[in-house]
Amino acid sequence: MNMKMRFKLELNLARRAEHYFSENMRVIKGLEAWASGDLRDFGRLMSASGLSSIKNYECGCEPLIQLYEVLLRAPGVLGARFSGAGFRGCCVALVDADRAAEAAKFVREEYPRLQPMLASQLNQDTAALICEAGDCARVI
Repeated sequence: MNMKMRFKLELNLARRAEHYFSENMRVIKGLEAWASGDLRDFGRLMSASGLSSIKNYECGCEPLIQLYEVLLRAPGVLGARFSGAGFRGCCVALVDADRAAEAAKFVREEYPRLQPMLASQLNQDTAALICEAGDCARVI
């Protein structure tokens, strides 16, 4: 974001603009990291996106932010961020495939300690899902 323009905006709008412009740069760098197979850098960019969403764009409620923080501590997690919008949203994480089950177990154990009432309402079989990346979006 142009620093001269930043000072013309109210503070909260300047932070949101910072998120917008920095997110665009993360997407470009993320494409490069993914294309080169640098999953650690891609994960770092995911996590930076999540943090910017919280700090700059002021997204997320306490339960969602806590889930993001649990994911960042989970074994094998390379990066995490929010996904979706409305209806409380969700988090997605990039995880070393060899540690996916361990990471899911960690989340299933740690999150209820922070949000016992909310966690008690979740279906434990689907509270943490392990998925594989596909080639791309396409018509089947």
